Amino acid sequence: MARAEYEYENQEELKYIWYLQISGRGDEYAPVRRIICKGCERVYFTQVHCVKFCYECRFDNIGIKHVRRKNRLAKRENTVCKSCGNTFTPQRVGAVYCSNACRQKAYRERVTDSVSR
Repeated sequence: MARAEYEYENQEELKYIWYLQISGRGDEYAPVRRIICKGCERVYFTQVHCVKFCYECRFDNIGIKHVRRKNRLAKRENTVCKSCGNTFTPQRVGAVYCSNACRQKAYRERVTDSVSR
């Protein structure tokens, strides 16, 4: 049985060891950490020092996808339309214009400027 499977099946035991540790009566040789999974945000107990995801999120890649989605949503801040100047929340990360009408208007202005030169 792998370490991750053991931890997944024995969460109650690890939780008890963790409570003993924080009360000062635990074993110093096998420290247990209490983490909050970055994928599903559930509490998970582990003995591995570098774990960031619970067993389910780690092996289904749910955790990594969830973190990447959070980062993409954070990048979508309110921006100002380059054509009309209104503030809007873009549907994708690199959006510059608030609507197709503003995008088309800016395109026509660029084309007429280049033709008049």
